[in-house]
Amino acid sequence: MELTKFKELHARFFGKELPEEVLQSEEFEAYEEAIHEDEACYNWAITDKLKSKGFAYESYCCLMMADKVYESLDTDGEIRYDDPEVVINQWDEGLYGIPVHNGSATMVVINYCPWCGTKLNK
Repeated sequence: MELTKFKELHARFFGKELPEEVLQSEEFEAYEEAIHEDEACYNWAITDKLKSKGFAYESYCCLMMADKVYESLDTDGEIRYDDPEVVINQWDEGLYGIPVHNGSATMVVINYCPWCGTKLNK
């Protein structure tokens, strides 16, 4: 999908409560496919989301890492320890970790980005 068309569909669909007939439409399916399969569309959508939230995504090794760290935070910018959907955390000390969802704050510290392989600096 061309990025221009994706941006148009993104403006129509993203962050909105959509009726079932829209969710079943060919246009919405093409939009969903583009965000999952087209790197340019994915990168634009994630960058747009993180910019709109004021999140400093440029300081991360890749957009996926930035997005997953952003998604690990609550509305106050604190780590959501008890959310099983959180896949990575970043602590103030500069450490990154994959949470072990066992009811405590257990994590596995990582030294490389799971998505791009970049060595993570403190």
